[in-house]
Amino acid sequence: MLRLLVLVVVVAVSTLHAGQAIAAGGGAGPSEQGPPSVEQDKRININEAGPDVLVQLPGIGPSRAQAIIAEREKRRFRRIEDIIRVPGIGRKTFGRIRYSIRVQ
Repeated sequence: MLRLLVLVVVVAVSTLHAGQAIAAGGGAGPSEQGPPSVEQDKRININEAGPDVLVQLPGIGPSRAQAIIAEREKRRFRRIEDIIRVPGIGRKTFGRIRYSIRVQ
């Protein structure tokens, strides 16, 4: 009987504490906040970045950065996968940079 009473008290206290945290704004997780704004997004926009920014990507040196710029001047990238059109960037390089780039 005593164990049941202790269990009920523990559940009541933890529920009360959780309710206070949510009311104070501590319960909002990343999924409830929505996607990051453009200013918060740390990924590199391959349609706008200059060569000095593009070389920060793994496997992208000055010559590949220039190739990215030349390709986007011909036709803008609509999806991140379009970067594979650039000579010298294949699936392997794309796999290394895919989470570091964006197109908008």
